[in-house]
Amino acid sequence: MLSLKPLMTLLLATLLCACQVGSKDSAGDPLTQARQRWVDLGLQHYRYQIRQQCYCGQQALIPATVLVNGQQARLDSPDHAARAPLARTVEAWFDLIEEKQRKGWHQVDVDYHPQQGYPRHIRLDFDPRMADDEQQYWIENLVPAAARP
Repeated sequence: MLSLKPLMTLLLATLLCACQVGSKDSAGDPLTQARQRWVDLGLQHYRYQIRQQCYCGQQALIPATVLVNGQQARLDSPDHAARAPLARTVEAWFDLIEEKQRKGWHQVDVDYHPQQGYPRHIRLDFDPRMADDEQQYWIENLVPAAARP
């Protein structure tokens, strides 16, 4: 009579291996890799230009300069007050991308800077069936800045 124990052990081992092969490796995730390149850079004080494309008026298309001092981000001009939500640290942009991915948005496409890791272009679309919900952001000309008190 044939024993089922060796056969069951082999079947269980095969299933466990298949689960491990199919699991997502976060170290290979582009967001994780980009975030690590950014952290390795160690910039705490920097400035960049932000542009937004959305169905939220022509004012959004005009570039604004964001100044980052540690964990504080602000727009350099009070004329851009309507765009204050765009004043984010790079880490906050990473958090936004991660949130949209976690929530299962239809499109979360990001182009990261190859050396510095920060997101250069972010394209978001919540639902392909909804019109005018798409958003795009461009982060450009990111350079170190002097610390401000």
